[in-house]
Amino acid sequence: MNRKLWLWALVGTVGIVLIFSGVNTAFGAQNKGVKSPGASTTGTIAGTGTLSGTVKASKEFKAAQVYVKNVEKNVVYMVFTENGKYEAVDLFPGNYEVSVEKDGFAASDVQKVTIAAGGSATADFTLAEGTFKPNKSYSGPRNDNAAVAYDDLYPAGHGREMVERTCIRCHGYSFLPSKQWDETQWNAALDLMQNPFDNAGQRLVPGTFTPDEKQELIAYLVKNFGPTAKKRELATPDRPIDEKALGKAMVMEYHISPLPDGTPRGFHDLHLSKDGEVWYADARGLQVGKMDPRTATWTDYKLSGPEVRGHGITQDPVSGDVWMAGHTAFVRVDSKTGEIKYYPYDPNAPRPPHGNTPMTDSKGNVWESLSWANEIAKWDKTTGEVSLFKTPTDNSFAYGMVVDKTDKVWLADWWRCKVTKFDPSNGQWIEYIPLTSPCTIRRVFADRAGMVWYALYYPGKIGEINPSTNKIIAEYNLPVKYSIPYDIQEDHDNNLWIADAGQGGGVVKFVPQTKSFTYYPFEQRTDSPKIEISHENSIWYTTRSAPSATMALGVVYPDKSKITSFSAAY
Repeated sequence: MNRKLWLWALVGTVGIVLIFSGVNTAFGAQNKGVKSPGASTTGTIAGTGTLSGTVKASKEFKAAQVYVKNVEKNVVYMVFTENGKYEAVDLFPGNYEVSVEKDGFAASDVQKVTIAAGGSATADFTLAEGTFKPNKSYSGPRNDNAAVAYDDLYPAGHGREMVERTCIRCHGYSFLPSKQWDETQWNAALDLMQNPFDNAGQRLVPGTFTPDEKQELIAYLVKNFGPTAKKRELATPDRPIDEKALGKAMVMEYHISPLPDGTPRGFHDLHLSKDGEVWYADARGLQVGKMDPRTATWTDYKLSGPEVRGHGITQDPVSGDVWMAGHTAFVRVDSKTGEIKYYPYDPNAPRPPHGNTPMTDSKGNVWESLSWANEIAKWDKTTGEVSLFKTPTDNSFAYGMVVDKTDKVWLADWWRCKVTKFDPSNGQWIEYIPLTSPCTIRRVFADRAGMVWYALYYPGKIGEINPSTNKIIAEYNLPVKYSIPYDIQEDHDNNLWIADAGQGGGVVKFVPQTKSFTYYPFEQRTDSPKIEISHENSIWYTTRSAPSATMALGVVYPDKSKITSFSAAY
C-alpha cells in the first residue's frame, strides 16, 4: 500500500465482556464462569467473550500453543501460555474445540466448550511427555510427513551445492521434498528452467551448470526425491521464544471451504480496505472476493477465466475501487457492487505478461509489475490508457513493487538479485545490487521515513536502501535458521514486520532502532506471500501453501488487550 495514502478508520463499538457459560471435560476446574488464576486480559468487543485456563506438565515448557476453534464459523484462535496460564479474548459466541500443542509433548485431548455472548469459560490441560503427533480431529492443517534435519533431507556433496544455488534459491526448502519425480520428470523440469522461450522466461541462465553437472544433479534429485523416496519435510528449527511477548499475542484464522464444485482455494495476496473488509485474490479458484472479519462472512466475485487469474491486490483509497493484477490485464472491481472491468496490458503480447503487484500513486494512477514480460505497466487515471516500460535487465522477473512517497516505482528483481528503481518523471532506471549475492528477492517496501527495504527470500535477510544517497545501508539476518523473508510492512509505531515463508511460518517483528527481532508463529504451517497492517497494528496474512481444507485469511494481534474491533481497515 502507498504509505502516503494511509487512511484511518473508526474503531468498532467497545463493550464490556463478562459473563459466559463453560463446560470442562478433562482436567482442571469445573467452575462455570470462573477465570483462571492470573488471567488479566479481558475482551473488549461487544457480544464476544473469553476463555482462560492453565496448562501443566511434568517438565518445564514455555509458550505452549492453545487452539480454540469455533466450529460453526470455522474460525480458529491461537494463544500462548505464559507461566502456564493462557487467555483467549473476543471469541465469537458458539461451540468450540480446544486443544494444546507443544514440542516435546504428546498432543492434548480435545475439550468441547460452549460459549454464549457476553461471558467467560475455562478449560485446563495437563500435557504428557512423548512424541508430538497432531490431533487429527482438530488440527487439520498438519500432516504426517516425517520431519527431518537439513543434512538428512539434503545429503551433503556437490549435488546439494547445485540444488542450493538453483532449486532452493527460488523455490525455498520445502519444494523438492514435496515431489516424487522420476528421471524423465526431473530432466523436463530442468529443461523448463533453462528454456528462454518458456512463458516465464529463462530462469537458469547459460553456464549455471555443465552437461555433466546437469546429469549429476538429476541423479541427486532422483535418489533423494524420486518415486521411491518417502515424503518428508524439513524439521522446524528452534525458534527464539519470547514467552512474555507471545503471552500478550493472539492469532486468528478465518478458514474457508473449497468452492461448491470442489475447486480448491488458493489465496495469494490480500489487501485491507477502507471499510474494514479483507479483499483477496483467489488464484486457484479464479475468484476475487472479500471477507468481513466482524462477521466471518465471505463474498466471491468470479473472474472471466484463467487468463486474468489474480496475484496481487490493492485499493484506490479515494474511489474505493479494488485493483488486482491478472495474468493478462488490470482487473478493476467496484468494491460496492462487485462489477468487474478488465484493461489488457498488451493485447498483442506473445505470452501472458503475468501481472504481479498493483500499487496506486498519489495521482490515482495504477502501476503493476509484469513478471513474465520483464515490464511494468501503468493505467492512467485521466486517460484510461495502459503504458508499458521495459526493465533494464532481461529475465529479471519483476516481482514485488512499491510506489514511494515521491511516486518513484521500486521493483524486486526476483531472479537476478537486484532492486530496481524507476522514475516516471524522466524514465530513468537505477539498479541496486544487494550486499549478499547471489540471492533472490520477493518484495520491497518504502517506510514513512523514505527508506526502502528489501526481503532476501534467499538467503534469509532483509536489507535497507537510502534513496537520498543511493546507498545500501545494511543487511540483517533473520533470527530463525532457514527463514525465507517474503514481505516487509511497517506498523504505526515504526516497527517493521516480516512475513517468514520458511519452516513453521510466521511473522517477525523488527525494531530498527534496537535491531531486535521477535518471532510470532502462525496458527498453521504455511507460507504467506503478502502481509498488511491495520490501523490497530494487527498483521494480516494469507495461507497460500495450506491444504485446501484449511485455506484461510489470518491475523496476528501482538497485544490482544488492545483489540477494539475486528475491522481490518488500514
